[in-house]
Amino acid sequence: MTLRPEHFRHLRSVPPGRHPMFHHIFRADPLTVRDALVYMRQRFLGSAAEEVIAKVELALAEVLNNICKHGGRDDAPRPGSALHPPLIHLCIVRHVGGIACAVTDDGKPLPPQCLDPRDLPFVGDDPAASEATFLLPEGGFGWYLIQDLTASLSYFREGRRNFLAFIVPVGDPQGGEPATPGWKDAVHTARPS
Repeated sequence: MTLRPEHFRHLRSVPPGRHPMFHHIFRADPLTVRDALVYMRQRFLGSAAEEVIAKVELALAEVLNNICKHGGRDDAPRPGSALHPPLIHLCIVRHVGGIACAVTDDGKPLPPQCLDPRDLPFVGDDPAASEATFLLPEGGFGWYLIQDLTASLSYFREGRRNFLAFIVPVGDPQGGEPATPGWKDAVHTARPS
């Protein structure tokens, strides 16, 4: 089922000046991801600068589309049936320091190397570097984007669920610097004991 704006009519708009909150549960499917992102953008419009909303949207698009593409479980109930698309819970809260996002799903575990710190490959001005640009992989830069756009990125798995959380900081209106001290924290991986 693809969710459209009419599915969200029962949700009340947040009055101006309030801190909006968003919670949505949906199956991992590219169309439902797109619809959730469109609704998130509408819901948070005006609660932060357009640049911040765009960062949240891009980070969530990378995370949610990774779940769609890589998170399907092959423990289908009947032989020959399709992969089980993960059930995603998405919670977003606007608070003083930024926009916090929590994503949980019942898909495959996140490979640990996804959380390793990443850099983009360096491509300089010399002709050999230009040729090397054509040899770069087509994909694989999503986790770099997620790490670059977010702060306090953390992940753990408990039982059959993945838990991923992060914040997109809202800059200080005076100086343009982040309002949250230590906003570019390292990636945190928690493992239940």
